[in-house]
Amino acid sequence: MTLWDLQKKTGSDIAVVTMPSLEGRSVEDAALYIGRTYKVGAKEKNNGIVFLTALEERRMRIEVGTGLDKRVSMSVFENIRDNDILPYYKNNDYENGIARGTYKLADVVAELENVQISRQGTCPQKITSNSNEEVPTWALPMMIIGAILKSRRRRSSGFGGGFGGGGGFGGSGCSGGW
Repeated sequence: MTLWDLQKKTGSDIAVVTMPSLEGRSVEDAALYIGRTYKVGAKEKNNGIVFLTALEERRMRIEVGTGLDKRVSMSVFENIRDNDILPYYKNNDYENGIARGTYKLADVVAELENVQISRQGTCPQKITSNSNEEVPTWALPMMIIGAILKSRRRRSSGFGGGFGGGGGFGGSGCSGGW
């Protein structure tokens, strides 16, 4: 009901896909393929999202249509990945991680489009990872340099440009593992 209401009011689709295995593909290529093949999102807005989880590889991806990529900072999606999805996945609680991630992604699009969406059920509570590990001081400069280099690189896949009937996907999104 939540995703249906979002689609009805904004044209945005969120494809929530759980795969047992990527079968040798990268999580980025698999998410792009899904978005383009199934024409996720409205053609005129390019506002689709693919939320892919690959259980065997313990990898996930939030792939964002080009219309959302231009209007929402990637840090918003990275925050959802890191704070709403991965803490559940690290506890092997995929059901609640997927549910919370889906609700949060829907909230981003609804807020962007200035609409209220109906909710079916409740969003699982936010959990924090029980990690007491602190990042060593010497690692911080390396992480900053890595983030800068990563932000400059655009992922290229073997699939052509945007797709015909739905929104376009250009390889923007964020991936993670647990």
